[in-house]
Amino acid sequence: MSQESAAMASEDNPDANSAMTYTEMMNEGKQRRKDGKMSANGDITQRIEELERRVDHLQKIIQRQIRLGRMIQQDLD
Repeated sequence: MSQESAAMASEDNPDANSAMTYTEMMNEGKQRRKDGKMSANGDITQRIEELERRVDHLQKIIQRQIRLGRMIQQDLD
């Protein structure tokens, strides 16, 4: 494979293995760390939303139980 065809192949396929400079390697490492943080933040956001849904559900159950307790108390009086 000639140098021109190798260069064209790497331009067509950016995922192809190629030698990276020291700076490129350092930047790639930072990007991965940022992606990891973004993923962790996304996971935390999803967990918070799920917990908020559960809290809302529990609040509704408690309110229902309070209403039922009042209804039973009125029936006993």
